[in-house]
This record gives sequence, structure tokens and C-alpha cells, in this order.
Amino acid sequence: MNKRKYEFSLELYREMQTKPFSKLSISDTCSNMKCSRQSFYYYFNTIEDCLSYYVRESLKNQIKEEYLISDVFNYFDNNSKFVELCNQDPVAKEIFWTGLCQYTKRILDFVFSKNIVEYLALYAEQKEAITSFYIAGILEQARLYVKSNHIPAKEKCIAYCKAILGTGDDMRDMVNRFNR
Repeated sequence: MNKRKYEFSLELYREMQTKPFSKLSISDTCSNMKCSRQSFYYYFNTIEDCLSYYVRESLKNQIKEEYLISDVFNYFDNNSKFVELCNQDPVAKEIFWTGLCQYTKRILDFVFSKNIVEYLALYAEQKEAITSFYIAGILEQARLYVKSNHIPAKEKCIAYCKAILGTGDDMRDMVNRFNR
């Protein structure tokens, strides 16, 4: 992780705590950091890119392959203020949920590649369809969890998500259906 790039994204997050994302500006971010706009543009093209970077870094630091489902719900518990701020603005909301979807799909693709030999023989479009299927169920549970202020309990949501994924044999059967 590039330290300066992360500092810009962290400053943007701090600013989101005082005003809506739609009211944030590159000028204000640079002024608060006491640097030029060129410094910002060295790392990012837009303020949306900066937020997207913060989302990716926060997900990468908190959601790991071996605990994908529980880490997703722990992320919401540990970052409830950030998630709430993102959900208040349509652009920030889209950036956050898209980032979460892409990151979790990448992890799931890695897990499948590592654990299901038949998965490696699939076309990219088939892999995309499989990971999208599973991630849609997981993210729907995550959205409900966030929208309903963490009710039902995290443990119940995790159990639902594990039921969506099923067993290793269930996932292998899904992959084999595509392999025919």
C-alpha cells in the first residue's frame, strides 16, 4: 500500500464524517492535507477514485479468504459509521457496494480455484456466473443486515450465508454442471 495514497483516502473518509460525499471536493482535501491538487491527481483521477481506493484497502485489510463470510459481517460491525456514511449518498453507496462485490468475488474465485480442480477448466464467463450466484446471496444478507441495523443477529446471517454456499460437495456439483 502506498502511504501517501492511503493518507488522501483517509482524509476523504474524515471529511465524509462532517459533510455528505456529494459536497466533498478535491480542493478541500488538499487544503486539509496542506498539499497541491497535483499531488492528489498524481494518485487519483477523481474523488470517486479516492473513495473506491479507501473501500478496497479497508476490505483488503479486514476480509480474508479463510473467514470470508464472518469477516464480511465483522466488517459491518467494525466499520458501521463508514458504511452508514456511504449509504447516505447514492454515488458513495454504489462505490462501496460495488467494491465489496468485486472484492468478495475475487476471494471466492480464489477459494474455488484452490479447492475445486474442475473450476480451473471453466471459461471466465462460467466462473463469473458461479461466483456471482454465490455472492448475490451473501451480499443480499449483508444488505439486510446493514439496512435493519444488524437485526437479525450476525450469527444468524452467517448461518444463512453458509447455507447459500452449502458444502464443498454442493459447490463442486455446481461447478460440474457448468463443466458438461
